[in-house]
Amino acid sequence: MKIKDLMVPVSEYKTLGPDAVLSDVAAALSNSKHRDILIVDENGSFMGVLTMIDIIMALEPNYKKLSKKNLGSDVLTNKFVADIFKEFDLWNDSLADLCKKGLDIKVTDAMHIPNEEHMLNQDNDLEHGVHYYIVGAPQPLIVRQNGTVVGVLRIADVFEEITKRMNICACES
Repeated sequence: MKIKDLMVPVSEYKTLGPDAVLSDVAAALSNSKHRDILIVDENGSFMGVLTMIDIIMALEPNYKKLSKKNLGSDVLTNKFVADIFKEFDLWNDSLADLCKKGLDIKVTDAMHIPNEEHMLNQDNDLEHGVHYYIVGAPQPLIVRQNGTVVGVLRIADVFEEITKRMNICACES
C-alpha cells in the first residue's frame, strides 16, 4: 500500500489562511474529525501546520523559553518536570485566562513548518510512513507529490489500517 492510498487529501482537510487567529481554529475544529489545521496562502499553497501541541504551546508563551533550553536526557523525571514547571513559570495563569488571551494569536505565530526530512512522498510505501512515526516524526506527516503538498498522513489512520489487517489475518488463521 502506498501513502497516497491512506492519506487525507488537502482538499478534504481543514485549512485556514495566514490571517486566521486561534479563535478561528477553535471554531474550525469544533465539529471536525481533524485535530490539526493546515495553513495555506491565498493561492492554496501550504505554509505550515497547526497541531494540538502548537496550539497549547501558543497559549502558554513561556514554553518558547523552554524550547530553547537543552533539555538533555532526563526530560521525563518527576523532579525535572517539576523544576522546569517552576523555573519557567508555566501555567501560572488559569487555563480559562490563557484561552481568553490566546483567542487573537495569529496562526502564523503558532504554526510550525515541518522539516524537509519530515515530509513524505505520496508514492512511498506505507511502511515508510509507519517508520517515521515510530522514530519520532511530528504528527501529522505532510505528504507531497513533486514538491507540492497533497495530503496528510495521520497516525490514527495508519493504526486503523494496521488493526484492520490484523483482523483479516486472525480470520484467515
